[in-house]
Amino acid sequence: MKKDITLIVLAGGEGKRLWPLTTNKALFPFFGLPLFTHTIADARVAKMIIVTNPVNDEIIRSYKFPIPTSTVIQKEPKGMADGLLSCREAIAHSPIVVMSVDDAIDSELLSHVISTDTFGAIPGLKRSGPFGYIKFKGDRPIGIVEKPKEGDEPSPYINIVCHYISDGSELISEIEKINSSADDVYEKALTNLMARHEFAFVPYEGVFAPLKYPWQVLSVMNALFDGLEYHKGKNVTIKKNVIIEGAVYIEDNVKIYENTKIVGPCYIGKNTIIGNNSIIRESHIGADSVIGFNCDVTRSYIGDNCWLHMNYVGDSVLEKNISMGGGAKLANLRLDDGEIATLVQDKKISTGRNKLGAMIGAGARVGVNASIMPGVKIGANSFVGSGIVLSADLPEDSFCLLDSKMVIKKNTRPAPAKREDFRKHI
Repeated sequence: MKKDITLIVLAGGEGKRLWPLTTNKALFPFFGLPLFTHTIADARVAKMIIVTNPVNDEIIRSYKFPIPTSTVIQKEPKGMADGLLSCREAIAHSPIVVMSVDDAIDSELLSHVISTDTFGAIPGLKRSGPFGYIKFKGDRPIGIVEKPKEGDEPSPYINIVCHYISDGSELISEIEKINSSADDVYEKALTNLMARHEFAFVPYEGVFAPLKYPWQVLSVMNALFDGLEYHKGKNVTIKKNVIIEGAVYIEDNVKIYENTKIVGPCYIGKNTIIGNNSIIRESHIGADSVIGFNCDVTRSYIGDNCWLHMNYVGDSVLEKNISMGGGAKLANLRLDDGEIATLVQDKKISTGRNKLGAMIGAGARVGVNASIMPGVKIGANSFVGSGIVLSADLPEDSFCLLDSKMVIKKNTRPAPAKREDFRKHI
């Protein structure tokens, strides 16, 4: 194993495409911790530098990491290359590994990448979609083509951002030479290094789930569920007739009441209450939440401090501090079973899912008997009134209510003194 490697974790981006979720993507919690902390869990490096931004720097510095860690603030979200330039002095002549903060990957990948004996190493996964692709000459990687048109991919392997470079100064030098208005300076710099030095290709077949859009919270959740085992924390109360099946991770001080069924993989955060007659399936329930009487939570992410009561929540993402009134439902399937599309920055894109419920920002409230249609996004601190059928995205800080009037007038048809005995007709 090489020594004196510096791990660079790029966490300076904004994550605008994550709307309506408000939590900085570098901090979005899974199992009570930001995503990248799971990725670096087995890191065997000398030190770690986290490139942060003015919003998340203080919070990231508050975490305790198993290796010596410092942060460098990237003042503006200008991409990966600018993030690396922010810490140019700290990585001078040091062997480095560059990792993205918003990809769920196996924590063992880092060890495979740094075990190579070449100038650099780049892992790749067979996957299709809008990614960067690795270009080869024979078995040797010679470049990265960022988001080529469909059909123009140089290989079947997408680029996984867990790159080893034996001399960080050479990477910085290449970045400084490139003048490009596109967000591909880092990829071009890496391609230039591949032209001069030998890079190893590390084939990867593990989990991979990027976090760029709100519905991808569900994909990341499922990726992190891989390998989850049953765990029962301290001071956990489980009442009679509770059924727990599979890998269910229960944190401290959780209470699960009678006649409830939990089917793993599931995570239940600290101090959370699961009420009577509920069913929880393949879901993440955050800390300090209440899943009240008669709820069905299926394949969903529920954040901290959320309150449910007699609700159906299917394939949905509830950020945090969200309350749903009795009878409110988050639908997850179109009547034609078709793929669900949604607007992202005024552009309609496919989610790649035919089952997708609501995505709800922090602090929102959903009234009794409201129905939220598949793929709808609700902005932070917005209220959805009772009885609403919401079929379009709702901006943050909005109040959506049904504009109807109740008419009261004098009744001229009083009820009969005695009702007919209808039982004789049965």
